[in-house]
Amino acid sequence: MRILLFLLGSLFSLTGYAQSLNSTCSQPRGGDWLVKRMIAACEPGKSGVGQVWDFSDLEFQEVKYELKYMAQGVDTVIGTEHRTMYYYRTSGDSLFCLGYENPTTFITYQKPELLLTFPVFQGRAVTDYFDGKGRYCEKLDVHLRGKSMITADASGMLILPEGDTLRKVLRVYTHRFIHQRMTPILTTVDTLQLDSLAFILNHDSIEYLLSNDSTHLETETWRWYADGYRYPVFETVKSTTYRFGNAHKYFTTSFVYLPEEQYYDLSYDTDNQKRRDEVSNEKREREWWNTDEGGVNGRRNDVVSYSFGIGDDGNLQINYTLKQSGDVSLIIFDLQGRQLSNISKRSEGLGKCREIISLSGYSKGEYILQIVAGEKVYGEKFFKP
Repeated sequence: MRILLFLLGSLFSLTGYAQSLNSTCSQPRGGDWLVKRMIAACEPGKSGVGQVWDFSDLEFQEVKYELKYMAQGVDTVIGTEHRTMYYYRTSGDSLFCLGYENPTTFITYQKPELLLTFPVFQGRAVTDYFDGKGRYCEKLDVHLRGKSMITADASGMLILPEGDTLRKVLRVYTHRFIHQRMTPILTTVDTLQLDSLAFILNHDSIEYLLSNDSTHLETETWRWYADGYRYPVFETVKSTTYRFGNAHKYFTTSFVYLPEEQYYDLSYDTDNQKRRDEVSNEKREREWWNTDEGGVNGRRNDVVSYSFGIGDDGNLQINYTLKQSGDVSLIIFDLQGRQLSNISKRSEGLGKCREIISLSGYSKGEYILQIVAGEKVYGEKFFKP
């Protein structure tokens, strides 16, 4: 168990990436369309750098939705999902929702709702307020007010239900506080008088309503963005109604956007195609360094560089280059910390080496690869399909 904890600790320290979202690669585009599949609701997990989200055991449900995006004018995109149209606009460094409509409800924001402020990077947090008005079933006037707290709260590696592993993943957490009031539709004269008044967004008024009114709604949304993909690859949504200070869970649901089912025209998404090509060319290759303890300037010693992956024959292929002569061990453990194989060699000189470890007797699942070079130990997690 101590070995397992050490390996997992090493793994977590290696899976923190400086992944970030920018407006060029991460805002919706007219002409794009994709599918999101509903899966069993799952907890989002912890925040922080170096997380590993293993969703490989989640099962698909029959429900799935198409998302379609259509350009309107120069700077507005309409996103259609489940009979609802959402209006998006990018202004400066931020993406906003201007309103939405469906067969029963029409909402236009007087102060648009902030969705993202670019660039989005680990630890960045933004809070903004929104105010919208509309109609419900042409019988009631609706007034929505609230605030959104948006935080890039976690990064790491995500394993999808079909077993695919995405390494450079950033999670964005959005917590919305919503106060909604419905009243009978005003007469035409009353409506014109109200519309003639200049709109002023009052933050204090919104905070007061959220804190003191008998009822308000909160939605929490976690979205996982992978490097090289414009839209999220995974999403969990939780909705809670608060009445007189008591929480009443409304629903929790999760969706997966399989990368191969993001049917938008990737060939013309040159920015994301470039990022995917870079990830593909890396072939999971990384070089790790260890800092000399007590080094005045934090001097680093190169020990070993390596790459690994599952070959077409289903076996684990490891390529490594030693920076100094010495003993090298390649060891595989299961997630219970049991040692399954061990290859040890002595290298008298520098140069590239390659080892192939048969996985024919291993069941489908996750394993730990440990690489020991001299006194240095490295840990990597891999998935056998």
